[in-house]
Amino acid sequence: MFKLIGKAVAALLLTKKARNAVGRPPGGGGKPAVKSAAARGEALATQIVTPERAELIRKAMQVRAAKQTILADLSDEQRSKLVAQAVRSLMNKGQQKE
Repeated sequence: MFKLIGKAVAALLLTKKARNAVGRPPGGGGKPAVKSAAARGEALATQIVTPERAELIRKAMQVRAAKQTILADLSDEQRSKLVAQAVRSLMNKGQQKE
């Protein structure tokens, strides 16, 4: 039913060329376009993520995992106290003058 309504609205609002293009992938249906875009993305990623940056990201992920382990070991009461303290700290941060 929605397809019928969509086609009717498309017929009213879109040109014939636009109606024919609806539903087709950009670039003329191209698998080659997708592959070349993926290749460009991978090349760009290797430029952005240097070995030093990759090492920093790896270390940050280890720290995050350690923090998650610590938080998972807290009881419900301890966790609720920690959340309350964090909220108080965030609310008071805007009021303090440094």
